Amino acid sequence: MTVLASLIWGTSFPGIKWGLGYVGNDIFFLWLRFLVASAVTLSVVLYLKKFSFSVMKEPVIWLIGGLNTAGFVLQYAGQTFTTASKTSLLVDINVMAVAIVSYFAFRERLSRMQLGGVLLGTFGIVLVASSSATTGNGISFNSEEFLGDVLVYLAGWSWAFFIVASKKTLARHSAIEISSGAITVCMLLLIPAVAYLSMTGADFTIEPTGWLAVVYLGVLCTSAAILLWAMGLEGVSATASATIMLIEVVTALVISFSLLEETLSRAAIVGAVCVLAAIYLVASGPEEKSAVKAT
Repeated sequence: MTVLASLIWGTSFPGIKWGLGYVGNDIFFLWLRFLVASAVTLSVVLYLKKFSFSVMKEPVIWLIGGLNTAGFVLQYAGQTFTTASKTSLLVDINVMAVAIVSYFAFRERLSRMQLGGVLLGTFGIVLVASSSATTGNGISFNSEEFLGDVLVYLAGWSWAFFIVASKKTLARHSAIEISSGAITVCMLLLIPAVAYLSMTGADFTIEPTGWLAVVYLGVLCTSAAILLWAMGLEGVSATASATIMLIEVVTALVISFSLLEETLSRAAIVGAVCVLAAIYLVASGPEEKSAVKAT
């Protein structure tokens, strides 16, 4: 279940990039995704009696949902400028950010292997973010593309805080409850932003292909993937979760290269290898297993 969820999540990065080409506004596109996802997810979990709206009364659920919302806003805004392949690398390095946040916030020890992964991942991030995907050259700080890289990297940090907060909430609520609540909060928090954009004359046009992207991202990449992942959570060790995260990134890279015809410069390829190695080193260290995936 967890591997299948990871494979589906891996398709979301190129799916977002593909869908952004058929909509007029990225935030409106994001809200439609979570409108669909919340309707489907709540229908399923309420039918299975795995969720109660009383969960929504807790401030921590709104905090978790707010961090999730911030992560997605940053990712969608960033992907209007940068590629899906670079996004998958820069976002999923959040496993490194989780280790750093946990160390400073909860004094969770970092092993030598994890510390090495953090340093290696930092080096990889610099190579990936400073390499131009448009020119194919080595180190290049293309202004718009680099801005996009920074935004999606910050999205990874937002999800790092999301994961840490969710881990501390698992003592009171199941992963399904936390994830379902986060999806619902995300949809609700985006309503004021969409309303404001509507009043300021934002372009809300969406082509038929854009609706296909909305449904795919909402139903499969959000609702189905998070439910599969939550159901398989109990049997996932730290080392297994590291391997699964690598599957997600590799899936995104393969689809981005083959269907979107994206490329990475030589420097970015070296950075990508460093990032993948860092994910494995940090996530397979002597930590408790990851709690809740960004939804």
